[in-house]
Amino acid sequence: MRNHYDALVVGAGPAGGSAAYHLAVQGRRVLLLEAQRFPRDKVCGDALTQRAVRVLAAMGVLDSLPPSQRVRGLRVHMRGRGRRDFAYGAYPGADSHCLVVPRRALDEAICARAVAVGSELWEGAAVTAPIVERGRVVGVRVRRDGRLIDVRASAVVAADGARSPLARALGLLPEGDLGVGVRGYLTGLDGLLDLQEVFLPLDDVVGRDLLPSFGWINPTCASEANIGVALFRPGYEGRAEQVLQSFLARLGRARKAFDGRLRGEWATAPLRLDFAPGRCVGDGILLVGDAAGLVNPFTGEGISYALESGRTAAEVIDRGLTRDPECPDLLDHALLLENSYSGLLTAGRRSAHRYQFVWRVLESTFNSERVPFALCRRALLLPEGMGELRAHRAIDDVAGLMAPGVDVRTDLLGVGELMASAVRDEWPFLARLAMSSWGDPGVPFRPALLLLLASHFGDIGARRRIRMGAAIELSALAALAQLGVEDAPTHHSNWGNRFAILVSDLLMSKALHLAADGGPEALALISRAVTKVCIGRMGERRHAFDARMAENDHLSLVESQTAVTFELPCRLGAVAAGTDPEHVGALGSYGRALGVAFRLTEEVRIITGASRPTDNAVGVALSEGTLAHSVLVALRRSPGRLTSLIRRGRLTADDVEEAVAIVRDSGALDVTRALAREQARRAADTLEGLPEGPAQASLLALVDHVVGRQVPEKLRPASAFAGRPHP
Repeated sequence: MRNHYDALVVGAGPAGGSAAYHLAVQGRRVLLLEAQRFPRDKVCGDALTQRAVRVLAAMGVLDSLPPSQRVRGLRVHMRGRGRRDFAYGAYPGADSHCLVVPRRALDEAICARAVAVGSELWEGAAVTAPIVERGRVVGVRVRRDGRLIDVRASAVVAADGARSPLARALGLLPEGDLGVGVRGYLTGLDGLLDLQEVFLPLDDVVGRDLLPSFGWINPTCASEANIGVALFRPGYEGRAEQVLQSFLARLGRARKAFDGRLRGEWATAPLRLDFAPGRCVGDGILLVGDAAGLVNPFTGEGISYALESGRTAAEVIDRGLTRDPECPDLLDHALLLENSYSGLLTAGRRSAHRYQFVWRVLESTFNSERVPFALCRRALLLPEGMGELRAHRAIDDVAGLMAPGVDVRTDLLGVGELMASAVRDEWPFLARLAMSSWGDPGVPFRPALLLLLASHFGDIGARRRIRMGAAIELSALAALAQLGVEDAPTHHSNWGNRFAILVSDLLMSKALHLAADGGPEALALISRAVTKVCIGRMGERRHAFDARMAENDHLSLVESQTAVTFELPCRLGAVAAGTDPEHVGALGSYGRALGVAFRLTEEVRIITGASRPTDNAVGVALSEGTLAHSVLVALRRSPGRLTSLIRRGRLTADDVEEAVAIVRDSGALDVTRALAREQARRAADTLEGLPEGPAQASLLALVDHVVGRQVPEKLRPASAFAGRPHP
């Protein structure tokens, strides 16, 4: 037997199997150690989210899995608030399903794939202790077939679970901080859905809410499901099965057909809640999966994080071995984990306590259609990979509109990371709003892009440029958060108002801190813009349900809200780059007209259903008295029935459908489209006096985009950007 390897992986679950596979495909000598023998079971919800399916597909594992239950989406039940369904295929580019695969089959398939590409697997090999020399882990002692064997390696990966004996022996695993999960398989069930179902919050035996906690149903086939509960507060281990029985009784009362029989026994497992990147790396050792505490504190999801962290560990080890085959530097692992998971998993126990407030917000705003709460739901409750998390509808990938010679992608990635780092300590989950949930975000159309393009007309350093971009993005998110504040809050919505105000204040303070790099003029520009937005919001509320509001008054409101969020980045980017004052003014006018064109076009797209899936945006706007330009035009042309519907206030789905039909039939949408094209032409005209080049060409291409919303799949040649656009 070989007694020295490039890497030892302790634990053959999804994290360990992934690490071994990704090391082996790089040609590294890797030994995978598993204390039990396959097939063996693990306590888990068995759900493979889209994110997990993507990794398994890339590894070539999917084809070797047994026939598995496909799940088309998620149903979230909020006690006392009803339910919401989220379909996987509803978002562009999203996979259409996830899978439910028992761990007994999944782990063996992953390990078989790792062996097939060159990993060595020892089953029935229990690690008894690490081998440490001069403070560095250089191997492990293994009990196998009744013998103790010392095995050495340049790097060790601890993938041995939430209680990780290896990590604890090295002082990398603190005591406590464990939640608990209980699951079993109920068979003979009728009426199972092809959905994952999550129920929250749960009750303990004396009727108090457990925050945070939830129950789940993951169908494994048409008549059987993995059912369980998870409690994320330490100290409930002894009461978990009582909570489970209470949950089953709740299901039995709600669903007459839910009386299946238990196959096997109920099983319990710990949930590690203390993810902290710094403790995931030691000299010579990396922690992955449950050992690293990579468990979603709201849904219990962990398989996707396990697969990804195993892959990350393999990449770090491979790079380190290339530089130093004997003592590879592994510190990048902590940084990469922080970048990937800081938004939701940082410091689990702290999160479990801090998120009691956020759980209150989730519960009280569950039926709210306001943008901040819709984002909060997506950030916290949905399985990883269910579509991209987008802060607002302006975020399209416009890489195909960037002229050759304009390189903004790297800067935009830097902006996203700076935003995440600005908020991850106080409100870690907000970092998810700043970064793409999967893969390369391309070149998203958002305020920072306009700032970066405007900065090309002068000279600005990369660090300052990125800080200004992050400041603009955070201020835009702060304005977005304010949309959650209700004018007449109820007892329940007070939690939402508190959340909206606190988040908005935090984001704006972070934005101003970053903007200080731009000096007094930058701070003054942001302050004036925020003032305009606030005045515009107040004006919008004053005109709520005002069927007689003039179109010009509506345009003034649009300019003081949406348009200013386009004008500010253009003006700030030019000022920070030291651009000529005349050009600063031209770029500001461009942004203002572009913003009006965008808002008008978006109003049309929402009414016609062409916009991305939203939470009933038309109904929300009409119910709150926020009247779009086309609605005002329709009120002038066909005032009777539409006026009656708008003044009703709370509209049913049928009311909304009727109102939209009246607007469409009136021809008002064509009037709004024509006005949007006129504003787009104004935006294009303002650029005539600017120096020709890639930045100007890209800004001109964006004018076409805001009214047409078409982006080429491939970059256009330089000749395509010559001349004026024709919106």
